[in-house]
Amino acid sequence: MSALEDAVNLLRAAPLSTLLCHWIGSAPFTLAVLLFWNDITQYRPSSAACVADSLALAVLLAWMNGWRAAFAGRLRAQLSGSPALPIGVWRVAGYQSLLGAGKLIVLPLSALIVFPLASTVAFYRYAAVLSCRADLSFRQVIARASKLAGIDGRQTWAALPAVAFLQLLVTLNVASALALLPQLVRMLTGYESIFARAGLSFVSNPLFAMASVAIGWLAIDPFIQAVYCVMYFRRESLESGEDLRAALRSLRRAPRSAVIAAAALLCVLTGSISRALAAAAITPEELRKSIDQSMQGHEYDWRLPPETVAQTKSSWLLNMVDQLFRGFAWLLKQIGGAIERLIRWIFESSTSGTEAGAAPAHALSVGIYVAIGMILILGALLAVRILRARRARPGAALGSVPVAVLLEDESVTPDQLPEDGWVDMAEKCLREQNYRLALRAFYLANLAWLGRHEWIAINPGKTNGEYAADLRRRAREFPEARGVFAENLAAFERTWYGLHEATPEAVEHFRDRNLRMKTLVAS
Repeated sequence: MSALEDAVNLLRAAPLSTLLCHWIGSAPFTLAVLLFWNDITQYRPSSAACVADSLALAVLLAWMNGWRAAFAGRLRAQLSGSPALPIGVWRVAGYQSLLGAGKLIVLPLSALIVFPLASTVAFYRYAAVLSCRADLSFRQVIARASKLAGIDGRQTWAALPAVAFLQLLVTLNVASALALLPQLVRMLTGYESIFARAGLSFVSNPLFAMASVAIGWLAIDPFIQAVYCVMYFRRESLESGEDLRAALRSLRRAPRSAVIAAAALLCVLTGSISRALAAAAITPEELRKSIDQSMQGHEYDWRLPPETVAQTKSSWLLNMVDQLFRGFAWLLKQIGGAIERLIRWIFESSTSGTEAGAAPAHALSVGIYVAIGMILILGALLAVRILRARRARPGAALGSVPVAVLLEDESVTPDQLPEDGWVDMAEKCLREQNYRLALRAFYLANLAWLGRHEWIAINPGKTNGEYAADLRRRAREFPEARGVFAENLAAFERTWYGLHEATPEAVEHFRDRNLRMKTLVAS
């Protein structure tokens, strides 16, 4: 549609200061949303922290709406060709704060009802443009935006899917770029960052999806606002003629010599055309004869009878497609006729051989008895098969061999066994007096318990220090439990990676600290 093309041209002609008006307001709000999303998905913030973050988001939302109104006002001034008027900061901030608070409730409701969605989106976009006009009060802004949003609903509905599709396309491009960028950096420079080592876990992080959406919105929202500014300017011009005044302003700013030359050229062309028309004056008879001669040309062969046109041969491709469709229609007709004959045979055979008004010879037809018998036989076969499968299941379970887990393997992760499985392995190592392996089994049991209760996020690429950092972030209110885990971590690393000898007393102390940490966290 033409509004999208005009919006692209409008943004290309806009100075950098106009674009900065949008990004100064939207960039801090986007960053705050990402930080808040990371806190609520990765950590467990307290209620006071959630209230403070929500208050900061509300202030930044009002800040963003105010700067968006300034951006829309500059675009409107650029369209009209007039200089941008000074904007009342507190006035625009108050208007946009009230409208932004209502938008959080009205837009979800309109999306749920669907029908007023396009006009509702247009209303808030138009209100951002009108907020910069000093001659309108708050009620006049709402009334004017509502009136303009109700004009030409078809164009509004045509614009909404287009901008939504562009938003989705930009978001997918941003997500692809963010996912491939660490790997491209690793392949081109050899630098392996933490994002490249994370692999799929980097993409599956909830912050990745939110960051893709936020960056895509940050890139496409100026264009969306420009689209609605163009639509606003066109609808306003229907009443005020602002587009004509803008064209006159552009002519007024043009060089005077160019205007004089254009006027002189127009006079010359007008004189030559009038002289040519006067010299080419002919009688009606000559004009009719000229028309008849022109009608005999090949460009008017479309006036021939349709029989001659129908003699042209159609292509082999069209014939083949027609044959395929005819064959498919014949097949459907045969299948429908067979089903109709079967139903008629089932339901009409019971009345055959009986007089009109007499009771049927039997309650059901022979076909229905045959169908019932087949259904019973199939049900019996299915029940026998299910019973055999249930009887064979215990034997198969007994014959299955569990996968062995080697404690000496450095690639073992805590989520390969439950906590009880690691504890049983530790007890077995204690009976065999292999205290080093017993210490590692108790450590893996502790990590499995923490992962099951979501105190840490288990990942094959994480180190022990990263597990400790997870516990520090998520268990801020349990400093004593974090201290106990730090003691266990130090004891495990100096025994498993260092030269410290594992003793029965050290293993028992390690187990006691595990139980103590569970008690502290549970309390």
